[in-house]
Amino acid sequence: MVNQKMIANIFTDFRDLYTGKHPVGIRQLCEKYENHPVLMRLLSNMDEAAHMEVPKAMKEIYDFYKEYRGRDLEDEDWKEICDRAGEMDKNRGENLWYRRTLMEMVYLLEEDDRERRRIAMEVEKEMEEAANAA
Repeated sequence: MVNQKMIANIFTDFRDLYTGKHPVGIRQLCEKYENHPVLMRLLSNMDEAAHMEVPKAMKEIYDFYKEYRGRDLEDEDWKEICDRAGEMDKNRGENLWYRRTLMEMVYLLEEDDRERRRIAMEVEKEMEEAANAA
């Protein structure tokens, strides 16, 4: 499952790097998070990020992610996620850095949902096997 605490820490550390709040290097972050895809996404397309208020955009993206993470997502939830992500992207002028960071968060939601469903199916199968054995 997606390590929610790590994602939060990556966002915080990247924001601090971007704003200069804490003197930390890119290499240090890459080593700390073992080149985690979320960090790599945040570090990519920085030329596009320079055209927006990155801390504000990051908060917006992370708040969107937090709203859906850790939930069982149904088809209507996925429609809402896709519609909202599209609207958010449009509102930010279809900025490449913003779009790709937002899509990385949607991917994490999908990955977590897939893992939750896999675990639920395994538990259901084990319960059926136990019931049949009894």
